[in-house]
Amino acid sequence: MERDDTSRPARPPTGGPDPASDATMISATAAAPPETVSTTAIGGALQGTMLGPYRLEQFVGGGGMGAVFRAHDTTLDRVVAVKVLSRAQSADDDMLRRFRNEAQSAARLDHENIGRVHAVGSDRGWHYIVFEYIEGRNLRDLVRDEGPFAVGRAMDVVAQVADALEHASARDVVHRDIKPSNIVITPAGRARLVDMGLARLAPTAGDADLTVSGMTLGTFDYISPEQARDPRAADVRSDLYSLGCTLFYMLAGRPPFAEGTMVQKLLQHQQDPPPDITALRPDVPVRLAAILARLMAKNPHDRYQRPAVLMADLAACAEENGIELSSPTRGMPTVAVERRRAASRLSWLLPVVGLLLIVAALWLKAAADRRPIAAPAPPAANGPESLLDGRAQ
Repeated sequence: MERDDTSRPARPPTGGPDPASDATMISATAAAPPETVSTTAIGGALQGTMLGPYRLEQFVGGGGMGAVFRAHDTTLDRVVAVKVLSRAQSADDDMLRRFRNEAQSAARLDHENIGRVHAVGSDRGWHYIVFEYIEGRNLRDLVRDEGPFAVGRAMDVVAQVADALEHASARDVVHRDIKPSNIVITPAGRARLVDMGLARLAPTAGDADLTVSGMTLGTFDYISPEQARDPRAADVRSDLYSLGCTLFYMLAGRPPFAEGTMVQKLLQHQQDPPPDITALRPDVPVRLAAILARLMAKNPHDRYQRPAVLMADLAACAEENGIELSSPTRGMPTVAVERRRAASRLSWLLPVVGLLLIVAALWLKAAADRRPIAAPAPPAANGPESLLDGRAQ
């Protein structure tokens, strides 16, 4: 895979965006200050203790709704990640249902670009989810410390996450919190999508959506316009919008709307076109800039309708620019492969059709040449020739 870093700009002099601006928000209204739950206190209280068969060895950070630990599974003797919901949140029935929904959403998914869930449980009033532990660093920290990505590297990450979203969408799961800190890059260069804290399963008859009207769910630097208005309206196209914002971050070193208050950012996502990426990164191919613009269209109908279609366009852009993606065709057989098959069929069908038209034209011409000419009608008995004949007699 292409890893030419010579064309990327220098890292942002400020060291990148404030991690606090990347926090997942669950608030009653967009205008009200979002309520965030401190995970540091949970980390300090639980690090080094046991939850069920899991020894919480190291507090590594906060997820959408809890503290995350690197832990040791004493039953299976393996390293895992354990996400713990605070006791205060556990007393909130809605938050507890949302936490369980995260486990159920993750359990439906089995894909190499998505963090897998192992178990769910509770102990001494603490509710927890056990995930596979993924070695690596998240995109937010990588860009903050190393600077914007080379074009090929950014495209490869987006293609892998799109593959993960295609898998999730086929299983009726919407992530609703796609952002750089929820994408971990492994030492082998694989992108792994984590934290299903805001994920939503497609509701079935009789089920109540955990989201209520007037709530704001998501991360303000990466949230789609329709999700900000009503999280219940979010679908895979909303995740693709957030993926577009993440691609912008990888290329520019900052979110598309980095300035202003949270409310101002929401309004910019609703109304303002994103900055021209080619003005910030002249090395970005025109076709990739068009892909980014389509991902970040304000109207969901103007975006990619499926991640597989995005993957097909990324593969074509990579081929045009001599960039090798790690998996350019996996996950898009019904779109890209069919496109190529159709193009292949046209490549030999058009000459055949042309030949048939020529043959038909020649046949018609030959038929016209063979058509018999009608004989002239015999002269009338009392015509001029008869009169002359009579005078001659």
